[in-house]
Amino acid sequence: MAEPHNYRTVGYSMIMLSASLVVIALVYLAIGDDVLYSDHVAKQKQLEYKQMLEEKAKQESASQSQGKNLSVNLNEEMKVQSNP
Repeated sequence: MAEPHNYRTVGYSMIMLSASLVVIALVYLAIGDDVLYSDHVAKQKQLEYKQMLEEKAKQESASQSQGKNLSVNLNEEMKVQSNP
């Protein structure tokens, strides 16, 4: 049987495997012992979103209590002029 001579492909595969393990190690070092890093980030973003919604609701209630309605009545006709 003839030898297939695929040592080069195997070598490239081993290099890619070792590079991916190095990337995994660097990510582990960056995160540290915080194994629930993504969970903490997601909870923080969710808290920020809820705070933004509460502030928006407060602003809407404040504008309604003052009696100012800034919305456009869609039944009104709009006059549009085009000047070329």
